[in-house]
Amino acid sequence: MQKFHNKASFTSFVRWGLLVFILHFSFHLSISAQTVQQMKKDRARLEQQIKESQKLLASTGKDVKSQLAQLSVLSERIRQQTELVTQLDNELKATDAEITRLGSELKELETELQMRKKRYASALGQSVHRNSFENRMLFLLSSDTFRQMYRRMRYLGEYAHFQAQQGREIQAKQQELETKREELESLKTSQTELLAQQKAEQQALASQKAEQQTLVSRLQKKQADIKSEIKRQQSEYDRLDKKIEQLINEQIAASQAKSKGKTSTPKGKDTTKKTETTGSGTGGGFKMSADDVKLSGSFLSNKGRLPVPVQGSYMIAAHYGIHQMPNMKYVTVNNQGVDLRCGAGATARNIFDGEVSAIFEHPSRKTYGVLVRHGDYISVYCNLATLSVRQGDKIKGGTAIGTIHTDPSGESILQFQLRKELQRLNPEEWIKF
Repeated sequence: MQKFHNKASFTSFVRWGLLVFILHFSFHLSISAQTVQQMKKDRARLEQQIKESQKLLASTGKDVKSQLAQLSVLSERIRQQTELVTQLDNELKATDAEITRLGSELKELETELQMRKKRYASALGQSVHRNSFENRMLFLLSSDTFRQMYRRMRYLGEYAHFQAQQGREIQAKQQELETKREELESLKTSQTELLAQQKAEQQALASQKAEQQTLVSRLQKKQADIKSEIKRQQSEYDRLDKKIEQLINEQIAASQAKSKGKTSTPKGKDTTKKTETTGSGTGGGFKMSADDVKLSGSFLSNKGRLPVPVQGSYMIAAHYGIHQMPNMKYVTVNNQGVDLRCGAGATARNIFDGEVSAIFEHPSRKTYGVLVRHGDYISVYCNLATLSVRQGDKIKGGTAIGTIHTDPSGESILQFQLRKELQRLNPEEWIKF
């Protein structure tokens, strides 16, 4: 009797050991699957960006301005294509590692299941002999007391139920094993497809680089015209920058004057406001209320997660800061924000809750600019053809600000800047492009 119980305990131990193994196996598989799935999402995002870039890629015109725009777009496409090739390479490595790991764990699971089947078959064979009618009756009738006979009857029933449960669990594990095999085959198929796509994207990248070099060679013959066009563009950037700084300085001065002013009470007595604080902490910036300070903190906490300031397809045509045109050392541009190339009729949208603090006309063209204040942060939207907001409006993030201007050559570019008072910020560090 004691020996019989020991066998049951051993079987129970094996059962729980296998359960722990399966849970461990499933946990790591889940983590690895999440990693591969995230890579697939990243790849899909890059592929969509490249598709949108292709739509926005302007045809090469005869004038220098169009060709420089073409070079800018093409350079951005090459950057995206390079990132996609790298992404595919990382995904291939992750898939290969997943195939290796999954194959190894499947072998371990198969070995464990085979051992389990052998133990089950052995126990079942012994049970057939032990559970014959004569042996069961002898086992029951040899009881010393009626209570002992009842316990033995209950034991035989539980043992039979345990064996049936073991059989069902083996069938379930076999089904699970088949599912894992299918997953492994699916991964191998995916790996083959990724290899083919990687090869195609590498060929596309080589073709784009060749196209870029051809365009650069064409432009290098027009250095005088290029310098003249870049000088004109830089002059526009500088005039726009001065206008924005002028408006921000006026707003800072107005907020400081307001904080020193007095308000009239119903009794005709004057009382100085006590709820204003300096935004910059230096005494030279915005004087902000408690709500403004809270809004600034919320804006800062969303750094890197703010939405793109346009609706629909876009691509970065000019990055922030001082940069050179690809393979053209003599062509340098200093951009105080980012230029986003969009489709005709695209809409600019507000990136965060705030107040429309200023609307102005572009210094050198008949387009509009809008400043939205978020505490002591300011987002700037330039080159708008029409406006959907008015100065003083309190607007939420995502609110349409206006339509982006399309010039005679068909280009629609939003010039977007970001400031903290007068300090220029790199929008690419704040916006989730």
